[in-house]
Amino acid sequence: MGKYGRPDINPYDRDLDLTVPLLFKRRSLGDLTIRLTFDDRLLVDTKAFQSLVETLLNDEARSALTQRLQNRDHVTSEDLAPLGIAFEYDPSSLAVVVLTIDPGKRAAQQLFDVSRPPNDKPDIEPASVAGFLNINVFQSYRWNTNEAPPPALNLNGAIRYGGIVFEGDGQFAQQGFANTGNYSFERNYARFVYDEPAQYRRWFLGDLSTEIRGQQGFAQMGGIGVSRQRQRFDPYRSSVLQSNRQLILQRDSSVRILRNGVLYRELRLDAGAYDFSALPLLSGSNDVQIEVRDNAGGVQSLAYSSYLDPIDLVPGDFEYAAYVGPISTRFGQSPVYNGPVAFSGFFRKAFLNAPAVGVGLQATAHVQTLTGQTQFVLSGGSRLLLDGGVSHSREAGAGVSVGAGFEQLIDRGGLVDSATLRVDYLSRRYAFISSPDADNNNAVNITGQYTRAINQRIWALVTGSYLKSRDRRDSYRIGVSANYNLTRELSVRGGVDYSRFDQGLGRGSGIGFNVAIVFQPNYRDRFEARHDGALDSSSLSYTHTSSSRIGSVGYGATVNRDGDALGAQGFADYIANRFDATLSHASYGPSLGRFGSDNVTGVRVGTSLAFADGAFGLGRRINDSFAVLYAHDNLKGRSVVAGQSLANNDYMSKSGTFGGAVNGYLSSYVTQSIQYDIENPPAGYDIGAGTVRVNPPYHSGYKLKIGTDAFVSAAGVLTFPNGTPVALAGGRVIAKDGKDKEPIPFFTNSVGRFAIQNLRPAIDYRVELGSGSAAFEFRVPADTTGLVDLKTIVLKLAN
Repeated sequence: MGKYGRPDINPYDRDLDLTVPLLFKRRSLGDLTIRLTFDDRLLVDTKAFQSLVETLLNDEARSALTQRLQNRDHVTSEDLAPLGIAFEYDPSSLAVVVLTIDPGKRAAQQLFDVSRPPNDKPDIEPASVAGFLNINVFQSYRWNTNEAPPPALNLNGAIRYGGIVFEGDGQFAQQGFANTGNYSFERNYARFVYDEPAQYRRWFLGDLSTEIRGQQGFAQMGGIGVSRQRQRFDPYRSSVLQSNRQLILQRDSSVRILRNGVLYRELRLDAGAYDFSALPLLSGSNDVQIEVRDNAGGVQSLAYSSYLDPIDLVPGDFEYAAYVGPISTRFGQSPVYNGPVAFSGFFRKAFLNAPAVGVGLQATAHVQTLTGQTQFVLSGGSRLLLDGGVSHSREAGAGVSVGAGFEQLIDRGGLVDSATLRVDYLSRRYAFISSPDADNNNAVNITGQYTRAINQRIWALVTGSYLKSRDRRDSYRIGVSANYNLTRELSVRGGVDYSRFDQGLGRGSGIGFNVAIVFQPNYRDRFEARHDGALDSSSLSYTHTSSSRIGSVGYGATVNRDGDALGAQGFADYIANRFDATLSHASYGPSLGRFGSDNVTGVRVGTSLAFADGAFGLGRRINDSFAVLYAHDNLKGRSVVAGQSLANNDYMSKSGTFGGAVNGYLSSYVTQSIQYDIENPPAGYDIGAGTVRVNPPYHSGYKLKIGTDAFVSAAGVLTFPNGTPVALAGGRVIAKDGKDKEPIPFFTNSVGRFAIQNLRPAIDYRVELGSGSAAFEFRVPADTTGLVDLKTIVLKLAN
């Protein structure tokens, strides 16, 4: 206790202004400004405290807090005692800690929520105009015939303006069988894309890649399309049952959660409300039991049953797609839409308390197909899936398709066994819009498997399949295999199977054995040896993948024996700053004695061109979104690197003669960080946080200027006139030209030393301490390169 009858949280006889975190049960809620008074009182900034603590309160408590804090600049713990909220300053952690909140005033706490945090907001917005073009050149040479066809040039890219994206893919290559045709350009696709993320909806115009569900058939179409999928825009949303399942604890308690009779989690929880609607469930039926034992010895139990609908949808969610346009009748070349105009679409919805359903329709003037999907959730963690379809074709007549699937999961406390069985029937005249003259040879297809996790290191698998053909002999296969992880690096797989195939469908009939040994000492190296007795084939391979950093190399080799034929191939990858390249060579032979009779060497070089609002960069392949990073003019030509840092070449690209550094590894609709660094920055130069958070739209680009006009740092020591250091003082730094939006925070340590960042050259600054009763001024020289030494400054106190 201090001399003022309170805990001695301030050892100095003056007020201290600090910025510290607000903690609740080891969880940081954010930063706020506080004042430790000379008489050991804690004053907390009202606005910041209210915004942070409201996340812990229910609606009624938030309303009462707002009324209580009206017209207050600072709040104390005593002010909030009537609301059941208590907090204090902890000198050991330099933080304000929320000690208690009345359980009746707390918001329900999510126990298993894995969604994005609420403050997951990007730092910058994407460029208004951005685009990229991936270029890959491939050249091969066949040694035995001295053949070198013209190099193939593959192009892939996109341009985004506002919210509209144009994307395309194609290649220049020699066409025809065995590369004997003309050298020409073939288009894979070219289309416009427009996203509505808030509705999880995407529109298409041009070459369409139609999505299908159930018993529908794929057809390449050109025209307009729309698709709604939540998973495309919210990939980390947990696919669990979301319903209002809450638990109210009157006292601190121990809580045991059992799922299907197996203990899932045991928790120690304080009094309050808890929401466990996001409890991970297994596909199918789930029996959940919650046992609560409070500190007084009281025991209560809550049990309920629910199921997780696993049709790729969050329960309560829905998806759909619809496409309209003519069908392309050309395969393997640029699509030519000379077929009939078609419609292809589906709608699927998952309900909270009923099975999911789906319907689909595909139609042209010649063929119409109607499909449906549903399922029945059974007891014991199993479900029955049903698919069906009917078709009518002007050429083939009527047809029907029926499918059924059964799945069973057995939870054994960390070990999960699974069994699946699938049966499909297809009538001879069941037609698709891409094949109106249907003549289906296969009638029934049955597949099944059972996986058994014997322990954490051994699992076994039983598989079987049966194919009933209308024009050939029936085929079937049954096999048993097991995998044993001897160590983390070494595993062995082996099995035996018996199969019978119709003559002409391939060899492998009869009994066969297979074995494989895999050694993976780390994530970049993998050895594998495999032999399949039924197919009379063997292989031996080694792969060392590159790290994707500049200068990294990947390489590998494979030797295959398939009957009497023998083949071997090797490759080497190289990752450079502006491109990546692969060199490969393959040798073949119909027998061991004639191995090497056919040799082919190939070289591939890939690069990309990227631009975003006028910033340009040459880099490696861009898969989705990207950022172009370049240096501020005051860095005088120093290079920017995208990635971790310059240490040990731990970065993915570097700016230079061919433009900015290109980070081409950003994914759409996922919050992620762009990391950067500067090569040999001037002493004291402030490059910023070294990371920028973004949430890229589809095929978007970012323009990042690294560096700023406010790049100067200043350091010194602040003392009183008697030479005593001004210890643990807080204040603000104000630019006298008035161009800064916000003052810069100012602090001294226990010996009076201070450092100030984000200053501008040739500007006068004023430093005000506390309430402004004490201040000093300094000027940043115009010719500074980044660091200003203010030496010792004597603080002149106001009269």
